[in-house]
Amino acid sequence: MNNTLPKTAIIILAAGASKRMGSIKQLLPWKHTTLIGHAIEQALASIADEVFVVLGSNYKLVSKEIETYHITMLKNKNWSHGMGSSISCAIEFMVNRSKYFDAVLITLVDQPLIDMDYFNNLIKRAVRYNIVASKYKNRVGVPAIFSTEYFAALRKLNRDIGAKELLSEHIKDVKGIDAFDKTQDIDSISTYELLYQQYGKTTF
Repeated sequence: MNNTLPKTAIIILAAGASKRMGSIKQLLPWKHTTLIGHAIEQALASIADEVFVVLGSNYKLVSKEIETYHITMLKNKNWSHGMGSSISCAIEFMVNRSKYFDAVLITLVDQPLIDMDYFNNLIKRAVRYNIVASKYKNRVGVPAIFSTEYFAALRKLNRDIGAKELLSEHIKDVKGIDAFDKTQDIDSISTYELLYQQYGKTTF
Protein backbone atom coordinates (compact mmCIF):
# COMPACT_ATOMS: atom_id res chain seq x y z
CA MET A 1 0.00 0.00 0.00
CA ASN A 2 1.06 3.60 -0.57
CA ASN A 3 0.65 6.43 1.93
CA THR A 4 -2.96 7.02 0.93
CA LEU A 5 -5.39 5.78 3.56
CA PRO A 6 -7.03 2.52 2.49
CA LYS A 7 -10.68 2.68 1.52
CA THR A 8 -12.03 0.85 4.54
CA ALA A 9 -15.27 -0.85 5.52
CA ILE A 10 -15.95 -1.50 9.18
CA ILE A 11 -17.84 -4.73 9.85
CA ILE A 12 -19.56 -4.83 13.24
CA LEU A 13 -20.38 -8.40 14.29
CA ALA A 14 -23.66 -8.36 16.22
CA ALA A 15 -25.45 -11.58 15.30
CA GLY A 16 -25.10 -13.64 18.47
CA ALA A 17 -27.93 -14.77 20.75
CA SER A 18 -26.08 -13.91 24.00
CA LYS A 19 -27.91 -16.66 25.87
CA ARG A 20 -25.75 -16.29 28.98
CA MET A 21 -26.82 -12.67 29.39
CA GLY A 22 -30.49 -13.37 30.05
CA SER A 23 -31.37 -10.47 27.75
CA ILE A 24 -30.53 -9.15 24.30
CA LYS A 25 -26.93 -8.02 24.68
CA GLN A 26 -26.97 -5.71 21.68
CA LEU A 27 -29.77 -3.64 23.21
CA LEU A 28 -28.33 -3.19 26.70
CA PRO A 29 -28.10 0.51 27.65
CA TRP A 30 -24.78 2.27 27.06
CA LYS A 31 -24.46 6.02 27.55
CA HIS A 32 -27.27 7.72 25.61
CA THR A 33 -27.96 4.69 23.43
CA THR A 34 -27.32 0.91 23.48
CA LEU A 35 -24.27 -1.29 23.04
CA ILE A 36 -24.99 -1.66 19.34
CA GLY A 37 -25.86 2.00 18.92
CA HIS A 38 -22.61 2.99 20.60
CA ALA A 39 -20.53 0.67 18.40
CA ILE A 40 -22.18 2.08 15.29
CA GLU A 41 -21.68 5.69 16.36
CA GLN A 42 -17.99 5.14 17.01
CA ALA A 43 -17.58 3.45 13.63
CA LEU A 44 -19.46 6.22 11.80
CA ALA A 45 -17.35 8.87 13.54
CA SER A 46 -14.13 7.23 12.34
CA ILE A 47 -12.31 7.77 9.06
CA ALA A 48 -13.73 4.53 7.62
CA ASP A 49 -15.67 4.85 4.38
CA GLU A 50 -18.63 2.62 5.15
CA VAL A 51 -20.11 0.68 8.06
CA PHE A 52 -21.73 -2.75 7.83
CA VAL A 53 -23.58 -4.38 10.74
CA VAL A 54 -24.16 -8.13 10.65
CA LEU A 55 -27.26 -9.22 12.58
CA GLY A 56 -28.77 -12.63 13.19
CA SER A 57 -30.52 -13.58 16.41
CA ASN A 58 -33.35 -11.21 17.38
CA TYR A 59 -33.00 -9.57 13.96
CA LYS A 60 -36.33 -7.71 14.02
CA LEU A 61 -35.82 -6.18 17.45
CA VAL A 62 -32.20 -5.19 16.91
CA SER A 63 -32.67 -3.89 13.36
CA LYS A 64 -35.51 -1.65 14.52
CA GLU A 65 -33.17 -0.09 17.10
CA ILE A 66 -30.58 0.90 14.48
CA GLU A 67 -32.67 1.60 11.38
CA THR A 68 -32.03 5.36 11.50
CA TYR A 69 -28.24 5.04 11.24
CA HIS A 70 -26.48 5.50 7.90
CA ILE A 71 -25.22 1.93 7.75
CA THR A 72 -25.76 -1.25 5.76
CA MET A 73 -27.53 -3.94 7.77
CA LEU A 74 -26.93 -7.55 6.82
CA LYS A 75 -28.89 -10.56 8.03
CA ASN A 76 -26.78 -13.67 8.55
CA LYS A 77 -29.15 -16.61 8.27
CA ASN A 78 -26.36 -18.88 9.50
CA TRP A 79 -25.58 -16.79 12.59
CA SER A 80 -25.77 -19.85 14.85
CA HIS A 81 -22.66 -21.22 13.11
CA GLY A 82 -20.61 -18.50 14.80
CA MET A 83 -18.71 -15.32 14.08
CA GLY A 84 -16.86 -16.78 11.13
CA SER A 85 -20.15 -17.10 9.26
CA SER A 86 -20.96 -13.43 9.93
CA ILE A 87 -17.61 -12.32 8.53
CA SER A 88 -18.18 -14.51 5.49
CA CYS A 89 -21.69 -13.06 5.10
CA ALA A 90 -20.34 -9.50 4.97
CA ILE A 91 -17.53 -10.25 2.52
CA GLU A 92 -19.95 -12.20 0.31
CA PHE A 93 -22.28 -9.20 0.22
CA MET A 94 -19.46 -6.85 -0.75
CA VAL A 95 -18.29 -9.13 -3.55
CA ASN A 96 -21.79 -9.72 -4.94
CA ARG A 97 -22.63 -6.00 -4.87
CA SER A 98 -19.27 -5.07 -6.41
CA LYS A 99 -18.42 -2.89 -3.43
CA TYR A 100 -14.69 -2.27 -3.55
CA PHE A 101 -12.59 -1.67 -0.45
CA ASP A 102 -8.86 -1.80 0.18
CA ALA A 103 -9.42 -3.20 3.67
CA VAL A 104 -12.06 -4.41 6.10
CA LEU A 105 -11.94 -3.70 9.83
CA ILE A 106 -13.68 -6.37 11.88
CA THR A 107 -14.98 -5.42 15.31
CA LEU A 108 -17.40 -6.77 17.92
CA VAL A 109 -20.57 -5.23 19.30
CA ASP A 110 -19.67 -6.17 22.89
CA GLN A 111 -16.39 -4.26 23.24
CA PRO A 112 -17.81 -0.84 24.19
CA LEU A 113 -14.46 0.69 25.17
CA ILE A 114 -13.31 0.52 21.54
CA ASP A 115 -13.73 4.02 20.15
CA MET A 116 -13.32 6.01 16.96
CA ASP A 117 -9.71 6.89 17.82
CA TYR A 118 -8.82 3.21 18.03
CA PHE A 119 -10.52 2.50 14.71
CA ASN A 120 -8.59 5.39 13.17
CA ASN A 121 -5.32 4.05 14.54
CA LEU A 122 -5.95 0.66 12.93
CA ILE A 123 -6.85 2.23 9.59
CA LYS A 124 -3.77 4.47 9.57
CA ARG A 125 -1.51 1.52 10.41
CA ALA A 126 -3.01 -0.41 7.50
CA VAL A 127 -1.19 1.93 5.12
CA ARG A 128 1.99 -0.04 5.92
CA TYR A 129 0.72 -3.49 6.91
CA ASN A 130 -1.64 -6.04 5.34
CA ILE A 131 -3.03 -7.12 8.70
CA VAL A 132 -3.17 -5.00 11.85
CA ALA A 133 -4.66 -6.66 14.94
CA SER A 134 -5.20 -5.91 18.60
CA LYS A 135 -2.77 -7.38 21.13
CA TYR A 136 -4.15 -9.49 23.94
CA LYS A 137 -2.04 -11.12 26.68
CA ASN A 138 -0.76 -14.02 24.60
CA ARG A 139 -2.36 -13.57 21.20
CA VAL A 140 -3.75 -11.09 18.71
CA GLY A 141 -7.41 -10.66 17.82
CA VAL A 142 -10.16 -8.28 16.82
CA PRO A 143 -10.61 -5.45 16.28
CA ALA A 144 -8.38 -6.21 13.32
CA ILE A 145 -8.03 -4.83 9.82
CA PHE A 146 -7.31 -6.99 6.77
CA SER A 147 -6.22 -5.90 3.29
CA THR A 148 -7.87 -7.24 0.12
CA GLU A 149 -5.22 -9.97 -0.01
CA TYR A 150 -7.17 -11.79 2.71
CA PHE A 151 -10.74 -11.22 1.52
CA ALA A 152 -10.97 -14.65 -0.13
CA ALA A 153 -9.90 -16.35 3.10
CA LEU A 154 -12.32 -14.25 5.17
CA ARG A 155 -15.10 -15.19 2.77
CA LYS A 156 -14.48 -18.88 3.48
CA LEU A 157 -14.78 -18.61 7.27
CA ASN A 158 -17.70 -20.63 8.59
CA ARG A 159 -16.89 -21.62 12.16
CA ASP A 160 -17.13 -19.97 15.56
CA ILE A 161 -13.40 -19.21 15.59
CA GLY A 162 -14.04 -16.11 13.50
CA ALA A 163 -10.81 -14.57 12.30
CA LYS A 164 -8.60 -16.15 14.99
CA GLU A 165 -7.42 -19.02 12.84
CA LEU A 166 -6.64 -16.69 9.96
CA LEU A 167 -4.59 -14.42 12.23
CA SER A 168 -2.73 -17.40 13.63
CA GLU A 169 -2.07 -18.84 10.18
CA HIS A 170 -0.62 -15.57 8.91
CA ILE A 171 0.96 -14.38 12.15
CA LYS A 172 4.14 -13.29 10.34
CA ASP A 173 2.06 -10.81 8.36
CA VAL A 174 0.33 -9.39 11.44
CA LYS A 175 1.25 -6.08 13.02
CA GLY A 176 0.00 -6.19 16.60
CA ILE A 177 -0.90 -2.97 18.38
CA ASP A 178 -1.55 -2.43 22.05
CA ALA A 179 -5.21 -1.80 22.78
CA PHE A 180 -4.50 -1.41 26.52
CA ASP A 181 -7.82 -2.20 28.27
CA LYS A 182 -10.08 -1.27 25.38
CA THR A 183 -10.64 -4.85 24.25
CA GLN A 184 -12.59 -5.83 27.36
CA ASP A 185 -15.65 -7.68 26.13
CA ILE A 186 -19.00 -8.19 27.79
CA ASP A 187 -19.58 -11.92 28.18
CA SER A 188 -21.67 -11.90 31.35
CA ILE A 189 -24.20 -9.64 33.03
CA SER A 190 -21.76 -9.04 35.90
CA THR A 191 -19.09 -7.82 33.47
CA TYR A 192 -21.65 -5.56 31.81
CA GLU A 193 -22.76 -4.06 35.12
CA LEU A 194 -19.16 -3.43 36.16
CA LEU A 195 -18.21 -1.73 32.88
CA TYR A 196 -21.50 0.16 32.76
CA GLN A 197 -20.94 1.64 36.21
CA GLN A 198 -17.43 2.73 35.22
CA TYR A 199 -17.92 3.86 31.63
CA GLY A 200 -21.45 3.39 30.35
CA LYS A 201 -23.52 5.87 32.30
CA THR A 202 -24.80 8.95 30.55
CA THR A 203 -22.97 12.08 31.66
CA PHE A 204 -24.32 15.58 31.27
